[in-house]
Amino acid sequence: MITVKEVMEAAASLVGLDPNGEGFSSEKPILLRCCNFIENELALDYFPLVKMEPLTAEEGAILYTAFSEAPIRIFSVFGERGEEKGFCALADRLLVQGERVNVEYAYAPREKGEGEAAEFSPRISLRVAAYGVAAEYLLSTSRFAEAASFDKKYRDALRAAAQVRKKLTMKGRRWA
Repeated sequence: MITVKEVMEAAASLVGLDPNGEGFSSEKPILLRCCNFIENELALDYFPLVKMEPLTAEEGAILYTAFSEAPIRIFSVFGERGEEKGFCALADRLLVQGERVNVEYAYAPREKGEGEAAEFSPRISLRVAAYGVAAEYLLSTSRFAEAASFDKKYRDALRAAAQVRKKLTMKGRRWA
C-alpha cells in the first residue's frame, strides 16, 4: 500500500528537492495539498474507487450519510441472496427495493495527512502518482515549463495504466 509520505517524497525527488533536506520540510504543506488533489483527480476522473457495502433501508430509502464513504456514483444494489435490485439515486438518498441490501458504489477519497495510506486504484503506481504530484507542485510554484513536461509524463502514464493488456500466450509446439 502506498502512503502519502512516499508519494510526497517521490515527487520531491523528481522536482529536485531532497526529501531529507531542510527545503523539503518547508514545502511539505504544498506537496501534501498537491497529493490530495491528485488522489481526488484520479478517483473522480480516471480510476474510481469502488466499494461494496451492506446497508439497511428505512422505508425504502438509504441516506447518503449512512454510507461509510461519500458516494459519488451508485453502480448496483443487490439483495441478501445476491439478486440484483432496482434503485433510484436522488440528491440526498438512495431509493431501494428491500430492507437489507449490498450497495456497490464509487466514492470520493477524503483528504489525507502525511502519515496515512493513499487511496489509489490498484492500476496506479507510485511513479504515476508522483508524476501527477510533481506536475501540480511545479504549477503551483510557477515553474510552468517544468510543469508542462511532468504533466505530459503524468498523462502518458495514465494512458498506459488505462490500457487493458492481453495475456501473452505461446502457440503449442508439435514434436515430430
